[in-house]
Amino acid sequence: MGGLSAALHAAGVHALYGTPVAGLDVVPVAEPRVATLMAAAHERVTGGRGGAVDGATITVPGRRDAVINVALSNVDDLRALPGHLVDPTTGARLRVDLDPAEPLDVALPVVDRWRPPTDDVIEHLQGASAPLVLVGPGVVLDGAIAGLQALAAGADLGVLNTWGAKGLFDWRSRHHLATAGLQERDAALGGVGDADVLVVSGLDPRESAPELWLQGTVVEVEPWSLAPLAEVWSRPRRGVAMPPLRDRLGAATQSGWAVTGAPLAPSQVTRNYGEVITAGGTVAADPGLAGYWVARTLGTTRPLAVHVPAAGDADGFAIACAVVARLHRPWAPALAVVERVDEAGLGVAAALGCAIGVEVWSAEGAVLDADGHRDRLGALVARGGVAHLAPGADQLAAMLDAAGPVTAWGGLAPRR
Repeated sequence: MGGLSAALHAAGVHALYGTPVAGLDVVPVAEPRVATLMAAAHERVTGGRGGAVDGATITVPGRRDAVINVALSNVDDLRALPGHLVDPTTGARLRVDLDPAEPLDVALPVVDRWRPPTDDVIEHLQGASAPLVLVGPGVVLDGAIAGLQALAAGADLGVLNTWGAKGLFDWRSRHHLATAGLQERDAALGGVGDADVLVVSGLDPRESAPELWLQGTVVEVEPWSLAPLAEVWSRPRRGVAMPPLRDRLGAATQSGWAVTGAPLAPSQVTRNYGEVITAGGTVAADPGLAGYWVARTLGTTRPLAVHVPAAGDADGFAIACAVVARLHRPWAPALAVVERVDEAGLGVAAALGCAIGVEVWSAEGAVLDADGHRDRLGALVARGGVAHLAPGADQLAAMLDAAGPVTAWGGLAPRR
């Protein structure tokens, strides 16, 4: 492995997409925009960072849209590269002019992923009588899921996750309170007002607006401190109080399950999508109405299976994500759910030989019942292709009644 390639890999960049560069292993993607989307999707699908190569520049998208550019003036700058790449909040831009295959005499730092909580964090939590936990995608991307699960079990905690962290617990687990952050009343109905301490970890503020969530006493625990915290903090088993949010959303969601005739309610459509992920597959959606329904109502049993971006301008992400998933796990089905087809992304899928299914939500789409949709969906993810679907429009009103207006991506207009 060449010098720059080894340094990138040690820094957590495990895949590159874009224009080929001698000495680097790059998945060929002719369209720079699609390459950038695939680099961002790589982190979501695999947990490792991805880079987009455009000419002599490698762009590494960060989980909060921080970007690091590495232009293929000195080796000293490379010493900072790994530290910047593991910091999800940085916007640092580095220039490293090197032959990709040139040996480098650079001491790469070792990242310690065991970070004991501070004394003030422990003091706050030991005095808590009604704590609540809110977590975001950083818990998944930093590989801290086991630590969170140990903490929830040992301290008998309920956990709200934002939509970038779906699947941390099986949706039927008593520790899973709800997927949150999509609607205006999620925080109030999720129990924030009843908690004396809100424990937060790995949040992306686009998925958990501070003005709605960060109220009262807030204790931030970085993801790599969750496991150490689980070893020093526990509480007597008292049972997890389920907040109104889960029951209200559950009632609205399950009302759609009862309608198996045409046109299908959106929550019945996403219930069928669940069959894709139970086969080890991936479902990804672009931001918007379809993305809302996938993020809100698709029940998950494992992480890194359902992906909807936090950024509202990420059209094309779903197809890019499905392509990355097929490259990473060729044996598993991958489905992209969109309202507009990204033709450039489809072209990349075809060029790479990736059979992905794309379902387009459109008023001009097919009107199917549950069995017909399930059958078509199975064929779609098995062979790949594009199919159009017209879900029913009435269920959205029930969801808005349950939890208020949609706030994700700046909000949604009711579908007409």
